[in-house]
Amino acid sequence: MSDSDAVEKSDEKTDPGAIRHGNFMNYYQFHPAEERVRQLPRGVWQRQRVAHPARKYAGLDVGCNAGDLTYILRDFLEEAMSQDQPEISLIGVDLDPILIEKARERNPRPDRVTFECLDFLSEDCGEMLRRYLTQLNKTRFDVVFCFSITMWIHLNHGDDGLEEFLRKVCELTEMIVVEPQPWRCYKNASRRLRRAKLGDFPLLKELKYTRNPMKHIEDILRRLCDFQRVTVTAGNEWGRMLLIYERKQKS
Repeated sequence: MSDSDAVEKSDEKTDPGAIRHGNFMNYYQFHPAEERVRQLPRGVWQRQRVAHPARKYAGLDVGCNAGDLTYILRDFLEEAMSQDQPEISLIGVDLDPILIEKARERNPRPDRVTFECLDFLSEDCGEMLRRYLTQLNKTRFDVVFCFSITMWIHLNHGDDGLEEFLRKVCELTEMIVVEPQPWRCYKNASRRLRRAKLGDFPLLKELKYTRNPMKHIEDILRRLCDFQRVTVTAGNEWGRMLLIYERKQKS
């Protein structure tokens, strides 16, 4: 191993946040899953059930990490829709095989919660998710959760990749929940990579959707996906809001 390799590995160990795809180990020690769920409103899920009264309810957690939030999201939905009593199933996907293995090992409800190691932007992921929906006799998810992943999509795939990601999500769902990272997080992610001598995000300087990622994401959801706003939550303890959008109902 060369000296430069040794320095990179040493720096990476001293800063576990110097990563390229957001696949943090022990992420929920710093951002407890329970705190994320407290931010979710109650009424919007029942409203969705009125519009789509099929008894099975399917959710997708994109970038699920080690599954802590996925488990709790299912419990939250079950409680929020207790009057309807649908059969709630969730699938979590993440591109990190180590995190997915952890999620599977600790899964308290393997009959209702599934985990797959997949890159959401790959063709394989789309095919697998459609097979999952077919098993539930559904054509779309009722909700897709995208917690703190849009920045990583944006940094690694550019403006076009962010648009493609949101379009693909919206094609697969009736409702989307997005927690965008603010622009300062983009700069922090870049700085940590460079400080660890791991280079930078090659597309960062080419981005046009800058300064206010949340505004750009809302614009994409309205303009390219034909979704409409349900609500935007108040910020959590680290200042992030949740965007909740749904498919426009045909008149």
